[in-house]
Amino acid sequence: MKVWGKFSALINGNIILNWHPLTQCCLVMVLGALVYILWIAWYIFVFSIPTMKYWMNESLYHSHLIISVIILIIFLLLAFLSCKFKRHKKLQKGFPYFAILYFGATLIYGGFNVGILSPATLGGYISLIFVGIVLFERKIIYSTVIPVTIFMLVCMVLSGLEKIPYAPLFSRELNQTILSENSFWIYSMLFLYAPIFIFSIILFEVLLTQWRNREAQIQHMSLFDPLTNIYNRRSLAERLNFMQVENQDYALILLDLDHFKHINDHYGHNIGDIALIKVAQLFNLHLSDGDMAGRYGGEEFLLILQNKTQQQAVLIAEQFRQYIEQEPIPLDSHYEIYITASFGVAVSEENVNKEMVLKHADQALYLAKNKGRNQVRSYTEVQEI
Repeated sequence: MKVWGKFSALINGNIILNWHPLTQCCLVMVLGALVYILWIAWYIFVFSIPTMKYWMNESLYHSHLIISVIILIIFLLLAFLSCKFKRHKKLQKGFPYFAILYFGATLIYGGFNVGILSPATLGGYISLIFVGIVLFERKIIYSTVIPVTIFMLVCMVLSGLEKIPYAPLFSRELNQTILSENSFWIYSMLFLYAPIFIFSIILFEVLLTQWRNREAQIQHMSLFDPLTNIYNRRSLAERLNFMQVENQDYALILLDLDHFKHINDHYGHNIGDIALIKVAQLFNLHLSDGDMAGRYGGEEFLLILQNKTQQQAVLIAEQFRQYIEQEPIPLDSHYEIYITASFGVAVSEENVNKEMVLKHADQALYLAKNKGRNQVRSYTEVQEI
């Protein structure tokens, strides 16, 4: 369960997207090392089976094996360096370019040996480009893609002109057969491409999920107040715009915490923040479905009540006034304080826009403050005065 929890956190968090570029390079180098470990294992296994060995070029066995082991060691060395010296400023600038170029060149080298036009080579080339573009800056990827692509095109042309051998690791007997009908070649392509494909799909899925989560977080941040985690002024404005366009009836409750500056000055801004959070929690706990609460600014909150009369809105405001004055604000484990709030209520009217309704609620709130605070006043009372 712990392992699954960590894996779930890796996928759903923003871990890889937030990694340092050299840490991302370390990940790529480790993936490259894993690919070459599997390729080396395949190479040794094939030469250990006589029926499979027949399809291989024996003259290249030792030299190719030595080169592959050297490539593997360099992968591991680069992975170590990228993690060990990730804070080195000079290394941060040039190392990603070198590491990604090395990664691409070694995979294309392996692809050239089994056929530059083989499914393993082309599939790996395409998969890694897509993953690389998501993981790294485009200028880093393009600086690798361009020379690697040129190398592939040159090899294709020279192979077609028979200037260089095609798939030199395979024997002449294999290259002269119809490859799609040769079971050894088919299974070899599957094995050689499978690790690249699997690694690419897993990494791409992780990155895509994290990218979506990041977009969701940005969307949440644009709609919600970061302190109280209720809607912000922008969201409130959008809701009022919608209700006005749809010609819906609504009531507004504008409230302001009493003597909030004194709370911040006397007890500290952290206590003020706790008070704001407590009030927001009361809205989330007691507000009806379809109604909306948001932080309007500073210590002001706005409630948007759908299809409520003035009498209903005043009653709801009075309930929240009591909730707030009865909610303790802890100073520490032994002491607590209590706060109050003043409320202004206004309702929508025909041919009256949302700005005017907000102004009416603000005038009612001003009346509540002027009359002694910790009370509910409606715009009707303002009109009577």
